[in-house]
Amino acid sequence: MISTQDNRQASRQESRSAHRSETGTTRILLADDHAIFRAGLRQLIAGVADFQIVGEAANGKELLDQLDQVECDLVILDLSMPELDGLKAIEEIQARHAGVEILVLTMHKDREYFSRAISRGVGGYLLKDDVFEELVAAIHDIRAGKKKYSGAIQAQVMEDYATIRENEIALDLLSRRELEVLKLIASGKMNKDIAKDLKISIRTVESHRAKIMDKLDLRNVADLVRFAVARALV
Repeated sequence: MISTQDNRQASRQESRSAHRSETGTTRILLADDHAIFRAGLRQLIAGVADFQIVGEAANGKELLDQLDQVECDLVILDLSMPELDGLKAIEEIQARHAGVEILVLTMHKDREYFSRAISRGVGGYLLKDDVFEELVAAIHDIRAGKKKYSGAIQAQVMEDYATIRENEIALDLLSRRELEVLKLIASGKMNKDIAKDLKISIRTVESHRAKIMDKLDLRNVADLVRFAVARALV
């Protein structure tokens, strides 16, 4: 069964295909609130044979106004712009100009911005300190229906995934009761208080703590606390 989301994606893909320039040239609109940066990027893009700049905007509102006036295949936009920021502009583009591809070009390396942009269906996410050749490759990939992300961002995502898996594997070593004891120890509770909360003996609490430390290869309570905090258990 095809979902509503699948239908939207198929409709958007058909719209994009119909929206492509008959000459094979990619018509690009730049949106960034730094005029000098836009000028430099425009000059670089002008040197690529199959790229054409059809407009510029200094903020999200100007970007949407420009899209109503020109034929555009792809928007390169920053996330930090006045009047209407990049994330909100992306939502408006998706709603009003479904055939237009979107490539984020920003200084924001943090995972939150990346996740929020990707969840809105952008075709690519590059950093302003990436090389120009990567931007050119990204535009070609996006126009071919592929996704393109900065190498630095991809490295962060893989690091996050590895950390998550490491945490999952470590926590899988503990029983449900041991995990409860770990959380209570990390929250600062004494053995007698833990025993009272869980309705077990103090000796049982001590036994659980010893098993936790052995399974996780930890040496003392301070290590237990650091482990729990690092994994957002408290």
